[in-house]
Amino acid sequence: MQIYGAAYYPEHWDESVWENHVKMMKEIGIEWVRVGEFAWSIVEPEEGRYDFSKLEKPLKLLKDAGIKIIVGTPTATPPLWLIKKHPHILPVDRFGRQKGAGSRRHYCPANEVYREYSKKIVEKYAQHLSTYADMWQIDNEFGCHDTTLCYCESTRRAFIEWLKKRYVSIDELNYRWGNRFWSQTVNDWDEIVLPINTPAFENPHMMLDFFRFSTDIHIDYMNMQIEIIRKYSEKPITHNFMVDFFDLDYKKLSEHIDLVSWDNYVSTKIYDPLRQAANHDLMRSLKKKPFLVMEQQPGRVNWKTVNEQYPDGYLKLWIKQAHLHGALGVLVFRFDQIQWGAEQFHGALLDYAGKKTDRCEEFAQAKRETQGVVVPQKEVAIYFSYENAWIHRINHLNRNFNYWESVMEIYKGVRRLGYNADFVFDDDEIDSYRLLIVPYAMYLPEKLIEKLETFQGDVLVTCMTSIKDEYNWMRTDFPYGLQRLLGLEIVDFAGTEKVDLNVSNLQLSGNFWCDKIKVKDAEVLGSFETGPFVGMPCVTKRGNKYYVATVADEFFYTFLLGNLLPARFVGGGVDAIQTREKLMLLNVRDHESVVWMSNKKIALGAFESWEV
Repeated sequence: MQIYGAAYYPEHWDESVWENHVKMMKEIGIEWVRVGEFAWSIVEPEEGRYDFSKLEKPLKLLKDAGIKIIVGTPTATPPLWLIKKHPHILPVDRFGRQKGAGSRRHYCPANEVYREYSKKIVEKYAQHLSTYADMWQIDNEFGCHDTTLCYCESTRRAFIEWLKKRYVSIDELNYRWGNRFWSQTVNDWDEIVLPINTPAFENPHMMLDFFRFSTDIHIDYMNMQIEIIRKYSEKPITHNFMVDFFDLDYKKLSEHIDLVSWDNYVSTKIYDPLRQAANHDLMRSLKKKPFLVMEQQPGRVNWKTVNEQYPDGYLKLWIKQAHLHGALGVLVFRFDQIQWGAEQFHGALLDYAGKKTDRCEEFAQAKRETQGVVVPQKEVAIYFSYENAWIHRINHLNRNFNYWESVMEIYKGVRRLGYNADFVFDDDEIDSYRLLIVPYAMYLPEKLIEKLETFQGDVLVTCMTSIKDEYNWMRTDFPYGLQRLLGLEIVDFAGTEKVDLNVSNLQLSGNFWCDKIKVKDAEVLGSFETGPFVGMPCVTKRGNKYYVATVADEFFYTFLLGNLLPARFVGGGVDAIQTREKLMLLNVRDHESVVWMSNKKIALGAFESWEV
């Protein structure tokens, strides 16, 4: 199954244009559309009065034309009549301020009143639209617009119930949270308060639990909707994840849906092809299955400081790159530009006058050039943990350090050498990989430590790894559980700015963090030339197990990993994926790129693909 299409909002248009829209979709080659995810006030204009004609009529036209339909539940946008009646469903931010309505994602998933209204509208959607649905999307972009953590009273009560299940007794909670510090001891569950507008640092142990709870409450809210839909439909269910987003544990969420989908937007000022590739690989890795790009920007967006237009060809590139990394397909956001509303500057396949743009031909070309589903071969595994993303955010020696950005430097080093990279999680199988990299994992679960002990492939571990436990306490020996494996111990560490390194007589650099290593049974490959631990080891090796005692960049890892992964080609400007049958190359530049393989020159035109 391949999925190519666009997001479509028939409720935005007069009924007279629906047939022409469907006709144009067929001409463009659109085979799937997503509908309905923001239409609550359209189908329920006032409480208890339902009118699904603005959805059912166009959906019938789409179905009759052979276009498949993804129905999104509309709970990301509660209607204003509901807010007026129950204003307490609005979320509260970390400063104790209630957020307003009139936008989207203006609800708290823990609010019991909102849950009851959500059940009603989801049931109505399932009753009216199951006939048309080929797939379901639950809600839209959980956590977007800084809404993952809510600080309202409903959340506080739900958090307390979650804590009762986790800790059993108030004494255990006081101990695990270190509540003796700063006089935070609680005598009763109801004394627990959320960290609203605290004068200084929040309790790091409570904050880690608060992130965990916030993922679980979203899962619970999502499962509530899934349970209702399953009474009426057996079609696949998904939720659309986001680019560079780590407030929620997507690994845990993915376990409750049939298919991972995500929204591929260029999150940086300048398009970075390996950043987008890393997000694709992360999404594929969540279930180790093909995924779907639910929203693909067509060119210009509307939410950046400067909303630049990408030249012709980039939509084609983005679709081809998604396919290269194992996507089932891509839905462009959106089908048609709209003259009004918050997203009036957002690009689309049709322009404001309803005419086809050049993006339509790019979409059609990319669709023709991306047949079948690519299955990347397992080669390199990078351990990733959403809990570690939270731990780094909560408390750190160097607040300039960014977990994902630093992991991505390692990822880029692997990819520059021409190798595939999967992200692996706590319970994943690792034995089929030739190299496992464990970067910056402050908390390393015991089960993963045990896997590392028996893993036969190459291993690379970095600083900050296995220095904390599951409650966000510091360990007493570092790296916990890995000292014998690596042949060393960490006797001290420090936050730092840029430091100079000498590795195999090559001048390199590190940043953010330095470990002071005591070598026990390891070979020293490099040392610090500046910083707090001058002359001390910065890179060590015990057999095929490596340790890097600082945070390093893409160039460092291209060099270091080049000793373990012989480069498949020389040159740049390409994204490469190895399958069981062939090596696939995609030029990610809008001009020619040249690479050399086995003394053979390969010149690829702008956004051109090549296979060997």
